[in-house]
Order: sequence, then structure tokens, then C-alpha cells
Amino acid sequence: MKKVFVFFVLYFAFSSPLSATEPPRIDGVRTTYDSELRFSFYVSGAFKKDLEDAINSGMPTSFTYVVKLYRKKNMWLDEQLGSWKFNHTVKYDALKQEYQVNIEEKNSIETTKDFDVAKAMMVTGNDVIISPIPALKKNEVYELKLMAELDVVRIPSVFKYLFFFVKLWDFETDWYSHEFTI
Repeated sequence: MKKVFVFFVLYFAFSSPLSATEPPRIDGVRTTYDSELRFSFYVSGAFKKDLEDAINSGMPTSFTYVVKLYRKKNMWLDEQLGSWKFNHTVKYDALKQEYQVNIEEKNSIETTKDFDVAKAMMVTGNDVIISPIPALKKNEVYELKLMAELDVVRIPSVFKYLFFFVKLWDFETDWYSHEFTI
């Protein structure tokens, strides 16, 4: 029994899909403001071989994006103006041989037969509208913070206590900060 436990500890400690590579991160954030505040971004390094295999086997996978908007204040704590959360979820339909990607912030479901297109939809946000928009003032500095989370593998609750050290395919990016002025 002791050897089996040691085997599982070593297997999961050294076979993590993220252990040998750079962790996923938010990149390419840009903001625009006319009558609406919009931002765009992408996540680099999010897809590893094991995660791709899980998706292609039909396991629904969601990326959760968390966005926070702050008004920067000199010599004082920044004022949080709002917080938003949205998901991108992919599901492979083996019968139709297509991927369905639910893009929550656009309230749309896109379908494609090309896995690379589905992956791009999962890790990209284009002209995401922050709504309802707080009152923004000209010539003030604002900070948009963004992070992404993935939690694809659901371990049955009985095993969570036994394998508390296992976090298969889970990741959470660092917060990405982007300052801008109106």
C-alpha cells in the first residue's frame, strides 16, 4: 500500500502538464473608449497536449475570465469601479465532428470543425464591452486587471481528500494590469 501511494505521489508530481513549460499568461491587452469601454486580450500557453486530448475526447472545458476596473489615485488606495466575470466553454461533438464554443460575453455559440480555430476562440477576447460602464472622467488614469482560470478535471469528492495534492490541468494566470487614460 505504501508503494502504491508513493507511486501516485511521484506520478502526479512529475507528470503535470504545466510542470515543464512556462505557465499561461495574459498578453496583448488593449483598451478603447468611445461611448463604451472595450478591451481585447489573449492568453498564451493555455493549451497543453493532455488538455487538448481531454477536449477531443468530449470533456467540456471552460476558461473563466475575471476583470476588475480601478480608478488610480495618487497617494491613496485605488478605487475599484467594478468587477466582471465571463466564461469561454468548448465542447467537442464526436458525431458531428465539430467544436462548439460558448462565448459568454458576446452571448453567442460558435461552431467550427477546426480545433485551432476553437482554441483561438477560447483564449481570445475581442472588443469585450464592460457593461454597465461606470462613470469615467477625462484625463484620469484607470487600471484594468485581468486574469484567467481553468478548472477542467472534476475529481469525485471521495478522492479529493485522498489526492489533495492533485490539480490536473488546473491553472490560474497571474493578474495582468493595463493602465489607460480617457
